[in-house]
Amino acid sequence: MRFQGKMASNKRNILYVDGYNIINSWENLKNLQKESLEEARELLISEMAEYASLSAEEVVVVFDAYRSDSVKETIEKRLGITIVYTKKYQTADTYIEKQMHKLARRHNVRVCTDDAQVQSLAFERGATRITSLELYNDLLNKRLNIKKFNKKRFKANFDKFPLSEELVEKIEKIKKDLLKE
Repeated sequence: MRFQGKMASNKRNILYVDGYNIINSWENLKNLQKESLEEARELLISEMAEYASLSAEEVVVVFDAYRSDSVKETIEKRLGITIVYTKKYQTADTYIEKQMHKLARRHNVRVCTDDAQVQSLAFERGATRITSLELYNDLLNKRLNIKKFNKKRFKANFDKFPLSEELVEKIEKIKKDLLKE
C-alpha cells in the first residue's frame, strides 16, 4: 500500500548571529568589551541562550577568527545554543553565507547582522534578516511578555485563595518595598 499523505514538515527555525557585530552594536556589550572582550562574548552567549529559550529557535552565534591560528573552525554547544569560532582568515559573514546557501531553502533561516551585503544575500538565498537593534528589542519584548504572563498568573492564583485583610496589607507593603529597590 502506498502512502498518499503529505510528509510532515521538518523545517527548523534557525537564527545565525554575527557575534562581534552585535557586541559592537548593543550599548551594554560595547561598553563591556572595553574592559573585557571575553566577558562581552560570554554575556552575548548568555543573552542568546535566553533568546533561544524564549523564541524556540535554534541560535548559532558566530565569532570570526577567535583562534586566529586555528586551521579549522571550532563549534561548541553550550546553554542550548551553538557557538562557532571560525577558522583562520574566515569571517563570520562568510561562515553565515555558507550556512545560508546550505540551509535557507529547506529551513526557516534568519540572519542577525547590520552588514547590508549579508542582509541582501540573505534575501537572495531565501533567508530573512534582522538587525542587531531589532534583535535587542525582540529580546526585551519577549522578557516583558514573560513578566506580564507571570504577573497575570500570580494575580490569578492570588485571587483564588482568600486572605485576611491583615495579610493582604503585609503583602502589599512587601511589594512596595521590593519595587523601591
